[in-house]
Formats: sequence, structure tokens, C-alpha cells
Amino acid sequence: MNIFLRLQNIGVDRNFDDYVNSKIRLSNAVALFNILFVAIPFSVISFLYVKELIAIPILGIVSMILVWVFNKISLIYLARILSALTPLLLAALFTSNLLKGNEELPVVMFLIMIAFSIIPFLVFDIRERGYLIFSVVFNFVIFVGVEYLPFVWIEKADLDFITEGFLFELNYIVSIVLIYTIVFMLAYINYRSELKGQRLIESNQKQTQDLHESENVLKKNLEEVQKAQNEEKNRAWVTEGLGRINSLTRQYDDPAALSKEVISEIVKYVDASQGAIYLVERDEGEEETFMEMKAAFAFGRRKGVKDRVKVGEGLIGQCYLEKDMIFLTEVPDDFVKIKSGLGDAPPKNIVIMPLMTNEKIEGILEVASFQVLPDYKVDYLKKLGESLATSFSMNKINANTKKLLELSQEQEEQMRSQAEELHQNMEELQATQEEMQRKNKETEEQNQQLQQQEEELRQNMEELSAQSDEMEKQMKEMEKIQAEMKAREDILNESTIISEADLFGTITYVNDKLIEVAKYSREEMLGEPHSLFRHPDMPSQIYKLMWDTIKSGKVFRGTVKNKAKDGSVYWVDAVISPVFDADGKPKKYIGVRYVIEQEKVAQKLFDQQLERLGLMRGN
Repeated sequence: MNIFLRLQNIGVDRNFDDYVNSKIRLSNAVALFNILFVAIPFSVISFLYVKELIAIPILGIVSMILVWVFNKISLIYLARILSALTPLLLAALFTSNLLKGNEELPVVMFLIMIAFSIIPFLVFDIRERGYLIFSVVFNFVIFVGVEYLPFVWIEKADLDFITEGFLFELNYIVSIVLIYTIVFMLAYINYRSELKGQRLIESNQKQTQDLHESENVLKKNLEEVQKAQNEEKNRAWVTEGLGRINSLTRQYDDPAALSKEVISEIVKYVDASQGAIYLVERDEGEEETFMEMKAAFAFGRRKGVKDRVKVGEGLIGQCYLEKDMIFLTEVPDDFVKIKSGLGDAPPKNIVIMPLMTNEKIEGILEVASFQVLPDYKVDYLKKLGESLATSFSMNKINANTKKLLELSQEQEEQMRSQAEELHQNMEELQATQEEMQRKNKETEEQNQQLQQQEEELRQNMEELSAQSDEMEKQMKEMEKIQAEMKAREDILNESTIISEADLFGTITYVNDKLIEVAKYSREEMLGEPHSLFRHPDMPSQIYKLMWDTIKSGKVFRGTVKNKAKDGSVYWVDAVISPVFDADGKPKKYIGVRYVIEQEKVAQKLFDQQLERLGLMRGN
């Protein structure tokens, strides 16, 4: 079976079209069929009955072998022409010699010729119409002109061997089988073509479906990429906004001035239209808390608006009680108007946000907009809450400290004035006493009263003196504390690099020492990632270890090689610690670094660190 498969595939080349390779196989199969079932049997018949014609079937064997040879040497069209024309031509020659001098017609031979005449439809494709038409016309001419072919071998042959008996029946069956075989092969070729077409249609449908699925996957991936890009863009936007507000909080100590600058920045940054900041206040000598409007931006009057709001009164007071954001998208027309030179209109969205730190509300932020604020802008306002609350709380503490200092200075001045007044009174009393002593003892009762007043004044002087000593002691203690705090801050700024970063690693605070060492300005560093200082020699594994450590709530310490703005190198002993919120989760990171002045010492510590982590060069 293997040899028949090899004979069938002679001349097949993967570079040819599929239909060409199919026709090559068919031409090889036709050659094999003709040799086995026609040429060889007729050679035997000729040898037994008409030896004069034995050359014709032998020539058929040779021509069919040449079909294989031509296919092998890539003369595929010559091979197919040979397989399409030679069988009928040789059969016609054989038949014409049998017809000469005989009146009886060899029907079997005509049946075989009919089978051979349709071989061109088997070995040529309709796309090879030139070869097909030539072969069909040639076979037709041979078939109709069989009686006129030259007779060169015999004058008259005995037809009994092929017109009767067992051989006649066998040849008759062979001719019928030959016709059926060729017709079956034509039908099979048609079936294969239809099957191939159906498979192509199914393949195209599947490819179309796969393309649709791939297109959907690509669209989904594109949407995810765009979503990730938008989220990253929004996070950068939020980080930049927080950095700008933090920069403002460091420039102003007065809560009112800070409120004015902050509300203007917030309204413009979120593309809103109006805004106001209320700070929590309490009158001296009273326990009742209220919210007072400290600053507003483009704020028009609205129905029932007040500059002072009590706890629980209106939306501002309710926000104080609930300690949660109020988000309004359906605002009454008479609630507030946003005015411009062309007219006024009600807002579409109002956000009221508590400014809260450590569960204590320091103020309320109110923002009104024509458009509903997207989630990332609302998230920006939420993150501002704690930052602004801390700033306003520090401002209040500083303001109270300043007020107490001024009050203590004022009380000290009053005590000095009272002491001088008492001293004058004492001198006047002494003068009066001397005058009274020169008078009669009739004034003894008045003198006793004066002595009693003197005793009371003396006690008052002692109390005032004690108060003055206590105030002076407190003043000295406060000055000492302030001096110590100033000294510590100066020492830290002189010897230690300090920076703060949010949970994404974005710089939110730097001290003067970092500015001096890194050679960047404060504005160039705020809002940037700490990778700004990264030196190429630093392995990424150390940064990964650092992030894994601080994200797990632990302190990281290591030797780090950094690069300054001008390209110079500086070594630091870095300690980075997370700062936790009330729930015990990291809310930001504080980094403290000490500059290692000795290059050799720093390199040695760095190499020891790499060796400890298994990152030593060459490992």
C-alpha cells in the first residue's frame, strides 16, 4: 500500500496550488490504473491472439511510465497531456486494426475508448481550460476518426477472441468498470471540491467569529488600559492638588488668611463655581460650639444663609453632627445662585465635607458646581479633609499660644502698674499716718481702720507678688521650651534629611537639609516620586524590600546611594517608617536620612548590605 501512495504522490510539491497537486495525483493514479488493468492485460491478450498488435499495449505501458517521469522532473502539464491523450490514441489504433477487413464491430473496444475519452476532465481543472479544451478536442477527433487511422500492422484479424467467450465478458466488465471508475472519480473530485468549499466557508466563518472575539478582547483590553491611564491620571491630579494645598498651609499662620487662599485654590482646581470654609469656634466663657464662615469664593447670598451656624443647624450643622460628607445633586432653585456678568443660575451639585482629624472636626468645607463632580475630584476633597483639619488645628494652637503670650505680657504690665500704684498709695498712707499722728488721739479709730486697710493692701501686694513670680516662672518655662524646640529643629535641619510621602511614594514634605544635599528646590521635589533621587547603581531588589517592609507596618533601614540634581553622588543611612491612622493602617511614610560623609565607609556598608541580601556582584 505504501508503494501505491508513493507512486500517487510523484511530482507533488507544496509550492503548487492545492488543485494542481490534486490533478498530479490523479494523473499518477490514471497511469497506474491503465498499466495494471488495461496495458498489461492487453499485452497478454495481444501476445496470445494478435501478436502483430503487442507493440500498442507495450507502448501504453511506456507512455504511462513517462507520466511518472515527467511529473518527477516537474513537467507536470506534459505528463497530464500524455495521460489524457495516449490511452485513447493507442486504444483507437488497436481498434482500427481490428476493424480492417472485418464487418463485425468490437463493442468492448468502443466502450474502453469512451472511458478513455473523458480522462481529460479527470486530469485537468476548469482553471486550466486551454489544456482541457485541447485534450477534449483531440480525443473527440480520434474517437470519431477511428476508422480512418492508418493500418500498419495487420491486414485482417480474427475478432472471435474479443467478440465472444470468456475474454469478451471479462473485457466488457473491465470497460464498464473503467467507465464507472472514471465517472466515480469525477464525482469524487466534485465532492471533494464541495467539501473543501464547505470547509473554507466554515473556516472563514470561524475566522470571522475569532476576529470578532479578538476585536472584542482588544476593545476590552483597550478600555482597561484607558481606564488604568485615567485612574493614574486622576491619582496624579489628586496628588498634585494635595501638594499645592500643603504648600499653602506652610505659608500662612492666620486661619482666616489660610482659609481665603485655600478655598480659592480648591474651587479653581476642581473647576467648581462657589465655595466656603467654616471653622469650628467657641465664645470665651461659653460651652456652645458653632461654625463661623472664614472665607468664601464667588459666594452669593442664599435663602437663610448665616455666617455663624450652630451645631445641627442646616446642612453645615448636620454635617458636623454626622461627621460625614453630604453630596447633593438635586438642589432647590432658591437654595443658592451662581452669578456672573451674564446672569445667574442654581448649581447642579453641592458637596459639604467635614475637615476632621483624629475624630475631631476642625471645620466644614462647602463647594458648589454647575456640573456633578466626578469621583476622583470628590476623593480629592475627602483627602483634603484631614490635611486641612491638621493645618487649621495647628494654626489655632499657634494662635492660642500667641494670645496667651500676649495676655501674660499684658498681665505682667498690669501687675507692674498696680505695684507702682500700691507703692504710691503706701507713701500717701505713710504721709497721712504721720499727719494723723500729729493730730489728737481722737482720730485713733480712723487710724485703726487705716492700719486694717494697710494690712489688706499688704496681703494684696503679697498675692500680686506671688502671681507675678508665677507668671514670670511660666514665661521662662515657655521660653525654655520654645528655645529647646528651636534648637532641636535647627539640629535636625543641620544634620538630618527629613521627607514625607503618601502611600504612593509621592513627596509631600522636605526639610532644608534635603534641599541642600539633593540640590533640588522644594517646588521641584514636592509632588514627585522618591525615584527622583535614585542612582543607577541601586538594585531594584532593595527598593522592593523597602516597600514590602514599610507596607507591612515595619521600619526599614539601609544604606542608599542617591544622585543629586547636578549628577553628583551622596550616600545616606536611611530609616523609613510608616505613620498609622486610628485603624492602625499606614496613612503616610516618614523618611529620616543621615549623610555618610566618608565614601569608603559608605561603600563598605553598601557592600555588606548587598552581601546580606544575597545581591553581591558576581552572585
